[in-house]
Amino acid sequence: MIKEAGVQRMIRAYLAARGIESVSFPNGAILAGDHNARMRQMAALKSAGLKNGMPDLQLFNKDGRVAFVEVKSATGTLQQSQKDCHAWLIGIGHNVAVCRSVEDVTAALAEWGW
Repeated sequence: MIKEAGVQRMIRAYLAARGIESVSFPNGAILAGDHNARMRQMAALKSAGLKNGMPDLQLFNKDGRVAFVEVKSATGTLQQSQKDCHAWLIGIGHNVAVCRSVEDVTAALAEWGW
């Protein structure tokens, strides 16, 4: 089974080949240090604008449209913060898809008219 990071690399390569720029949100970044150091780093990231549950990738189409992709492994599940963030993004007019493969991305792009 391919891990989430591998799925994300394949998706980004596919998007690039289609001329769609993708930018990663490092919400799942691994912080260094002991518990207190990690808590301080997370507080600093949040004060700088980190939003819990933000999808893994922000997509930019050539025509100026923006969409979001949450990358999951074959068995990965959404956390509540992700569900809440996706609902917020959709509520303000953005497209959001949960993708486990390049095929899922292909289907999402077709649905969005990209």
